[in-house]
Amino acid sequence: MKTWLTFVIVLMLSSFAFSQTAPLIPLLTIEGIAWTEEERAYIRALHQKGSITIATKISSAVYMPQEDGSIRGFHYNVLKEFAELADIAVDIRLVSWSDYFYKEGEDVERVKTDPEYAYVPTLIEQVDLYVDGITALPWREKLFDILKFVPSRQLVVVRKENAPLTIQELHNTRCAMVKDTSMELNLQNIARENTIEVTFLYTENFDAMDKMVADGDADFTVYDSDRAFAACYRYDNLTVAMPVSDIEIMGWAINKERAVLKKVLEKYLKYAQETAILDKYWKQEYGVSFIEYLKILKLK
Repeated sequence: MKTWLTFVIVLMLSSFAFSQTAPLIPLLTIEGIAWTEEERAYIRALHQKGSITIATKISSAVYMPQEDGSIRGFHYNVLKEFAELADIAVDIRLVSWSDYFYKEGEDVERVKTDPEYAYVPTLIEQVDLYVDGITALPWREKLFDILKFVPSRQLVVVRKENAPLTIQELHNTRCAMVKDTSMELNLQNIARENTIEVTFLYTENFDAMDKMVADGDADFTVYDSDRAFAACYRYDNLTVAMPVSDIEIMGWAINKERAVLKKVLEKYLKYAQETAILDKYWKQEYGVSFIEYLKILKLK
């Protein structure tokens, strides 16, 4: 009896000692998020690891270092809030857009047209996720999963004095574009369906697209709606001419093997939308709150 009592006391003392020394992780204390035991264990392991590794690119809407050492960018700062709640650091790999899809010996163009062909990009195996506004397209979702949380619609951005009223008026014009984007693919389809010729002027920099149009080096560009509003805010001589897509969803890319991390981030992003975290950084970049933006798209 004494032996059993001693065992119980030792067990109680051990549990008490563990509760005193176990780190308090703010992410696990948020009311309203129903974490599963598997997700709790993952968050604790992530906290113990001490960091999350992301791939991203320098872009005004995504990740943009400032002279004072701060970093602007809606997507990066929403992820940074998650890292702070998990009490971890963010390790950053700066890449180009094409790096998201690259794997030596594989053909990204074939992925778009061959339903049986797929591969895992090299970069997605080296990081925890891509933090960027990546539109969820069927061919991309063969390469990785996408955490979908930003509704969008593709819009034509032009100079105010040169705004077309119809698709046909884009015939024999020049479009500033980044390769392997949903905008490029959509515009190629539109041009083919409407028998018009559009010359693509390619750049690796999304922020160069609106500048090329504003400076007269291109006639128009096509942006997802968030970036389209930002472009018109940045350049006084630009305006939105017309939509060229239905509503699409953008988000962050994640390896299909990281199912638990995906569930954790999905719950965090839902919390971020409900608690104005998305609003705060969206308004900082675009001048309207995330809720106001959804109303513009007629989703609220």
